[in-house]
This record gives sequence, C-alpha cells and structure tokens, in this order.
Amino acid sequence: MIPRYTPKEARSLWTDQSKFEHWLKVELAILWARKEAGQISPECYEAIEKNAGFDLKCIEELETTYEHDMIAFVECVRRTLRQKGVRGDWADEFHKTLTSYDTEDPALMLMLIKMGENIIQTLDQLEVALLKRALEHKWSIMMARTHGQAAEPTTFGKELLVYAAEIRRAKERLEWSIEHDLHYGKMSGAVGTYAGIDPEVETQACLKLGLKPSIASTQILQRDRHASFVASLVIATAVIEQMAKTFWAMMRFEVMELEEPRKEKQRGSSAMPQKKNPILTERMFGLARVMRGYLQTAIENVATFEDREISQSGPERIILPDATSLALYMIQKMTGIVTNMKVFPERMLTNFEMSQGTWAGQRVRYALAKAGVPDSAIYELVQNASFGAIDLQKPLPEILDSMTISDADSRTARQVLPNLYDLFDARAYIQDGIETIFQRFFPNQA
Repeated sequence: MIPRYTPKEARSLWTDQSKFEHWLKVELAILWARKEAGQISPECYEAIEKNAGFDLKCIEELETTYEHDMIAFVECVRRTLRQKGVRGDWADEFHKTLTSYDTEDPALMLMLIKMGENIIQTLDQLEVALLKRALEHKWSIMMARTHGQAAEPTTFGKELLVYAAEIRRAKERLEWSIEHDLHYGKMSGAVGTYAGIDPEVETQACLKLGLKPSIASTQILQRDRHASFVASLVIATAVIEQMAKTFWAMMRFEVMELEEPRKEKQRGSSAMPQKKNPILTERMFGLARVMRGYLQTAIENVATFEDREISQSGPERIILPDATSLALYMIQKMTGIVTNMKVFPERMLTNFEMSQGTWAGQRVRYALAKAGVPDSAIYELVQNASFGAIDLQKPLPEILDSMTISDADSRTARQVLPNLYDLFDARAYIQDGIETIFQRFFPNQA
C-alpha cells in the first residue's frame, strides 16, 4: 500500500494491529460458542475474554523464531493470559483444536466486508454527484461521438446518467458479492472435516461474528470468493476509467467542453506554465491498469493443490489490502472530479454546430424514404451532401436545398420535403427520449 493512494479508512484497517484484533475477535467468538456447547466452563471463557490481549513486539519477536505469525500470535496471547493470572489449563484452551485459517479466514472476511461497505458508501456518493450534475445539464446539448466522429445530438446530462446507471450496477454487484461471497467463515479444522471440532461450534461462532458457515471447505475458504469480490471491484474501477477517458477527451485543448478541478496555485508543467494538465483523470487511467493486475492474481489464487498449499497467502496479503484501498481511492477521486469539474455548455453547442447539421443525416434519410425516394439514391445523396457540408463548412440543409437527388431524379430534397429545415431542430429530435431517460431516474419530477 502506497500512502499517496491509500485513504484513511484503509490505512487504519490494513495494519498488523487491526489484523490481530480481528484474529482475537474470531478466537473469542469460537470460545464463546464452545462455552455455549458446554466444552469449556463459563469461568474459563470469562477469564480468557477479560484478559486476552497481545503485544505487537512480542508477536514480532516470536515470529522471527517460528516463521509463522499465527503461532506467534497464539503463544503471545497465551503468555498474556498467564501473566494476568489465568490458569494455565484455561489459557491452553485458546486456539485449541483449530488450524490457522479457522481464525485467519473469518477475520479476513470481516475486514473485507468493512472495506466493501466503505466502498459501497463511496459509490453512493459518486452516484449522487452524477445525478446532481445530470439534472444541472439535462439540456446542455452536445455532440455524441462514436468512433471519435460526430454522430447525433445528446445532452451532457444524459451522458452522466449512463455513468450513474453503471455505478448503480457496480454497487449491486459489490452488495451481491459481500452477501454471497464474503459473509462466510470456516472453523472446520485442518482439512475441513471437523475432526476434533463440533460443527455446531462453527455455526454459532460464525453467527456471533455476523457470518454464515461455509457448507464445505478444505483447510481454507475457497478463493473463488475472494476472486469474485476483487472482480466486482475491478469492474467498478473500469467504469471510473471509462468516465475518466470520456472526460479527458472533452478536456482536450481543441474541444474544451470540460475542465478538471484545479487548486488556485496548481501547476500543470515544470516547463510550460500555460498548461492545465488533466492529471486526475489521467491518474484514473493508470490506476485502473493496476486494478486489473490484482484480478489476475486473485483468479490465479483460486487454484490450489489438494486440500491446502500456501501459494495464495503471500499474494493476497498484498493484493487484497491494495485492491480495496485503491478502489476506494479511485471512487473518492472521481466523486471529486464530477462534483467540481467545470462544464462549458456554450462550447458544447459551438462544437455541435461545427457539424453543419450533418448529425441529421439519418433523420433526412428516413423522411425521404417515407416520401417514396429509393433508399439507394437517398444514402448516396445524404452522404455526398454531408461530406460537402464539412468540406465547404456550409450547413447541410442549404446543400440539400440545391443538390439534385440523383441523375434519375432532378428534384432537390427541399422540393420533396417542404419541412426540410424543421428536421434540423436538435432538441425536438431528442426531446422525448431525453425526457423518458430522466423520468426513469427521477420519476417524481415533472
């Protein structure tokens, strides 16, 4: 985790102190379930619950000897219990009959759930920001571009609603993954057979932690769960990347429809003081690539030999804190971009008008077809007229007013369509569609 890209919520969660606190929480839940099952006395449980603790230095020193952080943790807690006067046989009940991942996996799930919930809350904020700006620019008409070319009219508000819908789906995907992938634990022993462990203890301990017991596991929870969660994060950040790339294109010097939020004394280039570099949107491009790399590792972690081998352990200690932290960071930054970016509707309209009305080519085509003109003649007419409009920088309806339909038809489009110029009213063309889309998002607004 790089501090530059790690929000405070992630920085406080992904620490050794936090990890061991979650391990202790799981261990105490298991002891509570054993007490309820009559396996240890209430006095034993209360003594451990009251006095259990750990010291990071103690764990660190023991791990240099054992090369095993769980063993170091367990021995440190047992030492602490004895130092506080807990009977030795009671202290030995701590972690009794458990394997490392009976503790580690439920604890990791609890940490991932916390991060997932933080991310969902931040996605909520991004969706709200998108909806607010969409209403603001419901009728900021602009050119929709496909393949980098002028296509047909849209509004900036409608484009933002497309992203709002994607963010809403990203939230739903994450909510599903948290519920169906992460809300599970296992305390089923060294190979998942409950040897020496009462399955009811697992059930009750998981319920106390807010988890459900996995219906079947090996020594670990299967990593398809973690991969699914990371995939949901990566898809969310891919949406962020999509937004960033579109915004970046609209911020280009020759386009100037948007401007990235800037601090008053921010500098764009060490050499060129005139620059307003869109560094935040470009940062989103690069960080999205990193997120996809985490998914590659998460997927490869799914396949482990037989009932356990440790190859997944090291990678996920890196990718799970990093992926959750980076996803949260990217969503927070994009929320700031959407909220604070400058929008220039006048420039959008200027750029739109540069098309000389060629956006209406499809509308003219269908009107001529309805009037009985053969389609083969229409396509060539509208194409040639559109290319001419751009080359000559002359409005398309004026060209159609003078160009004959074909060698076989000496009429002009204006002669066939007396209302030709009405077909170039952009707002009228998209009015019903824009209203319909906005009504889906804001059903209570007139």
